[in-house]
Amino acid sequence: MAQPKIQYDISRPIYSLTAFDAEFQKANRTYPLGEKIRNLFRCPARRFKALLLAFFPVIIWLPKYKIKECLMTDVLGGISSGTIQVPQGMAFALLANLPPVNGLYSSFFPLIPYFFMGTIHQLVPGTFAVLSIIVGNMCLQLAPESEFQHFNVTLNKIITDVAEMQAVRLRLSGTLACLTAIIQVGLGIMQFGFVAIYLSESFIRGFMTAAGLQIFISVLKYIFGLQVPPYSGPLATIYTVVDILKNLPHTNIASLVFALVSAMILIIVKELNLRYKHKIPFPIPVEIAVVTVATAISRTLNLPEKYNIDIVGAVPQGLPAPMVPEVTKWGDMIGTAFSLAIIGYVINLAMGRTLATKHGYDIDPNQEMLALGCSNFFGSFFYTHVICCALSVTLAVDGSGGKSQVASFCVMAVVLVTLLTLGVYLQPLPKSVLGALIAVNLKNSLVQLSDPYYLWKKNRLDCCVWIVSFLSAFVLGLSYGVPVGVGFSMLMVIFQTQFRNGSSLGQVSNMDIYKNPKVYTQVKELKGIKVLTYCSPIYFANAEIFRRKIFQKSGVDPVKYFLAKRKFIKMQTKERRQKEGKRSQHNIQNKTASLSSLQGIPTDTAGNSAIDSNNNHRAEDTASTCYVICNTSNIISEEVTNCSVTTSGSENNNNPILNAPPFPDFHTLILDMAAVSFMDLMGIKVLGKLHSSYQNIGVNVYLANVQAQVYTDIENGGLFQEGGLERSHLFLTTHDAVLFLQHNQWRQKQNQEPAKTLMSHDSYGNESLLKATDEEEDIEQAMFGSMFNDGNYTSL
Repeated sequence: MAQPKIQYDISRPIYSLTAFDAEFQKANRTYPLGEKIRNLFRCPARRFKALLLAFFPVIIWLPKYKIKECLMTDVLGGISSGTIQVPQGMAFALLANLPPVNGLYSSFFPLIPYFFMGTIHQLVPGTFAVLSIIVGNMCLQLAPESEFQHFNVTLNKIITDVAEMQAVRLRLSGTLACLTAIIQVGLGIMQFGFVAIYLSESFIRGFMTAAGLQIFISVLKYIFGLQVPPYSGPLATIYTVVDILKNLPHTNIASLVFALVSAMILIIVKELNLRYKHKIPFPIPVEIAVVTVATAISRTLNLPEKYNIDIVGAVPQGLPAPMVPEVTKWGDMIGTAFSLAIIGYVINLAMGRTLATKHGYDIDPNQEMLALGCSNFFGSFFYTHVICCALSVTLAVDGSGGKSQVASFCVMAVVLVTLLTLGVYLQPLPKSVLGALIAVNLKNSLVQLSDPYYLWKKNRLDCCVWIVSFLSAFVLGLSYGVPVGVGFSMLMVIFQTQFRNGSSLGQVSNMDIYKNPKVYTQVKELKGIKVLTYCSPIYFANAEIFRRKIFQKSGVDPVKYFLAKRKFIKMQTKERRQKEGKRSQHNIQNKTASLSSLQGIPTDTAGNSAIDSNNNHRAEDTASTCYVICNTSNIISEEVTNCSVTTSGSENNNNPILNAPPFPDFHTLILDMAAVSFMDLMGIKVLGKLHSSYQNIGVNVYLANVQAQVYTDIENGGLFQEGGLERSHLFLTTHDAVLFLQHNQWRQKQNQEPAKTLMSHDSYGNESLLKATDEEEDIEQAMFGSMFNDGNYTSL
């Protein structure tokens, strides 16, 4: 048995927008700029305290830290995650074309500022593969290997000064990190944390997939033990793939065996960690175990000398002395630095939102930008490269139950111990082991290669964004991939707003619901009233499209109708002049007869009949058209008033255009503006032109469901003053406008005799009048085109 439908019954007056604002006392909201500026520079004690707490969140969470509940899990999770941070940092330093010790520096110094300033409790800053490879490309561009090569006469071959090259690149990486940090701090101070919203998920996934594939290709030379020259710039990855394929016959078998065995162990243990993560207190530190065992085997069996295996080499013991960034290099780094600043922030924010949602706390996007910038700035003086969230380490901390930044403090302790005492023992570690560690950690990125298959089914535009982001980053390089991907994403947004489709609306069974009759079969359009809606903002990019959509959906192009009416009047005038010319010629011939011979002859009735039938001045032949002039500016909650009915005998006779065919099949156009979120000046001008164009052919234009901000836009844009639209033509809802018009029609029938029915243009046989000619197109350009040329209103 069907459940009875819940009914609601509302009885209220018909409201125009002006009447509603007056009755319910709409407030005038002002936003004085001067007061905002003064408040910006005021700093009372309360505001200073709030700023201090916001800038250093550690002041808030550290006094509330629960030692008994959190200390043990934070310490264990931090130590176990630190064993991941050490080998991963060294591996990602290779991606940056820097010595492995740079990865240890980057995994230690930036963590100190973030401990005090970070708002993401479980996040551990450190090296990230995507940033490392971008830094590596910059190092190759500014310090290519060819600059450090010289011919050795004794050995009779070209020798590369590796120590000098590494020293120069370390200074470059610190300089780049300093510039990136300044950009991030500047954006954070200016509250530009919102820039991340312009990077869609499809763009991020496509970019990260391309970066992951590039990284995988980059480490193949370490896995196979090949000597492949580094490339940078567009098509660098393609050149690297070609060189690797050419040199495959020269694979170092010992390096390949080390890599394969290490990869198998890493995959197996990682899968076990994932499968039994709820049963073990913290993940098994397989990375540090693999590195330790591989180093021991390599040292014990003296494999590097026997099989010519490429190894990590000497790791300096202790902490480095501070350096001064080379400011003169910033001009060559600005584009890369900006890309690194945005990408690093987006990665941090994406991970932060995930962790905050999982653990139920909030993060401050602008504070995160500041914290990341200060971390990079502090680290830049100690030969670090640009860092962000260390993904694997952060997930390890979260998986082991870490609750706060105390875990990252323990990660720092592990890295510090490695730098001070353990680093010297890592010298014989094969680079192929680090390459295998990187390749295994890229699993999630490479799995995303299947994204287009699923995105195509869900949203094809998002799929296009993914493909463009992936191809631009993979083919052109990561530095170029960011602006290309972001630019294409923005074009997709403009494309979606520019080509949105409007629709005609009809009423649902005499209710206040209006739907598209093409979608709902029980919806009927109103007689004499055309209701249209447009689902997009109206601005410079789609203003002309909006105008044409309104013409298309209404079925009436007012420009062509106006021209057709004028053409009809010209034709009638031409016919009348021809008949008057014939009558004048006949009268001249009659004047040759003498006056006396004509005195007894009755008046020639042919002339009178011609004048009577062709001159179109007889009152009984004039169309008695009735139309309504409504003034709704004084509508209040009690009743609808101030509607006067005027017959054609007074005003329509003064405007022959309105009485000339063809006639549109509706007298009122209602634009439902509910889906319009904003309008710029061009959109407002187009709306004013629409109103004046339809008014010139006898069609009134009304607006309904105008949002408050849109009303402010059209008021400031001059729609009422320059566009000619009356404020009384704005209604609270579409149904208010329809009821108002129906009420006026009913009053017209009550107060006046029925007007003569307007004839359809078909009955006049004037279909050809609606066909555009060159003259009509010129006039249409004059009516609408001038708006796009000089930005001024022109009257019809």
